Amino acid sequence: MHIQGMEDHLTQTWEMLVGEHLEFSCEKLQPAELMGQHYFVVTLHPTPSGYMAGVGLAISETDARKATSKMFDLPEAELTSDDIADACAELCNIFAGGVPNHVIEEITLDMGLPSRLEPEQFMLILQASQVTSIYLARVDERKMQVIVFDCLEAPAESGWQPQ
Repeated sequence: MHIQGMEDHLTQTWEMLVGEHLEFSCEKLQPAELMGQHYFVVTLHPTPSGYMAGVGLAISETDARKATSKMFDLPEAELTSDDIADACAELCNIFAGGVPNHVIEEITLDMGLPSRLEPEQFMLILQASQVTSIYLARVDERKMQVIVFDCLEAPAESGWQPQ
């Protein structure tokens, strides 16, 4: 696993899209820090063992609005919830695009479509899945986490079907 490469990928992607330096670092998962944010998952399949991997994004409202405003060139006051969901899904997709190059060596993975999840769904998937690494960016009260799932599981009670 190339942690430094992934940290750089996430940091550079955010800076390119939003125009703000936000440093990502590999850290331990703190589920309590995930509450009250927007949640997305992109599937990556198949892995060498035949199971599904994935990337999750937990992003604060502040960062979600900031990214959406920059990506769509709209003032934050004019953003709709659909705009925010579309931009965050694309952000998750872009973040996930760097995972095979930095985390899973010498393999081609097909990316699924990003899915927006409710907090409860995300937590159920998080608990059922095997996590490879967590990348956290934090500024003051803002937190953004990118979760790399080595084995992404969608328990029936989550109500989510991978795409």
